[in-house]
Amino acid sequence: MKEVDMVEQDVIGHLIDVERLAHDLLLEAETEADRRKKAARENAEKAYRAAAESIMQSMDASFAEACLACDERQKREFDVFNERLESIKKDRTAFNACLETIFLR
Repeated sequence: MKEVDMVEQDVIGHLIDVERLAHDLLLEAETEADRRKKAARENAEKAYRAAAESIMQSMDASFAEACLACDERQKREFDVFNERLESIKKDRTAFNACLETIFLR
């Protein structure tokens, strides 16, 4: 009977050792999974920041080009307007007559 009790204790002890080993393996696996998730998150954030920076630089460059084009268009339109004004014949006699009718009433 004592031999059977001893065998049962050995089996129970072995099962407890196996359970501890399984627990340790589980903790190691969780630790490794957490480490990998953290590394993946950091890599994803770096990639996101790099992509966002690239997009912002591209948009800034595009905006600068659009502003330059708009400024050039405005200058051309202003030059055309000035040329048109300068090409109009000035009738000083009619202008002076108009001023006299307005101010000398």
